[in-house]
Amino acid sequence: MTENKLEQIISGLRAQKIRVTDQRRAILEYMITHHNHPTAEDVFNDLKSTMTNISIATVYNNLRFLTTVTPIRELTYDDKSIHFDYFHKNHFHAICNNCQQVYDVDYHDYPYLIGVLEGDSGFEISKIELNVKGICKNCQKVLARERKS
Repeated sequence: MTENKLEQIISGLRAQKIRVTDQRRAILEYMITHHNHPTAEDVFNDLKSTMTNISIATVYNNLRFLTTVTPIRELTYDDKSIHFDYFHKNHFHAICNNCQQVYDVDYHDYPYLIGVLEGDSGFEISKIELNVKGICKNCQKVLARERKS
């Protein structure tokens, strides 16, 4: 399934006359298979052992470019760090205030919500960034244990 998604995106890029280098292909494949909201540095660190001809600048520049022509989106959080996410389907993010982990939250009525927001706001929405903040289940357990001690 992942290979099919990758080939679909690559075909779309080629149809737009966009060159698909080995580095760009590796970055795309990484983003499709990793849903951990990585930074460019995370992607670089994971790819550099298998791709000796890749640099952090190449990764960052390609990720920034790919956000304009693929379902990869750039996410900026309160700490000003820039993360990237492959939007295989529309979803929201839940961010833990304690550990800063980002979780994908699927919402079955996403298209309906977009329609309501467009109708209520009176303008065409081009991008939605909805982040829910709180404490994840793991941190809740840890904090509960600490309170008992």
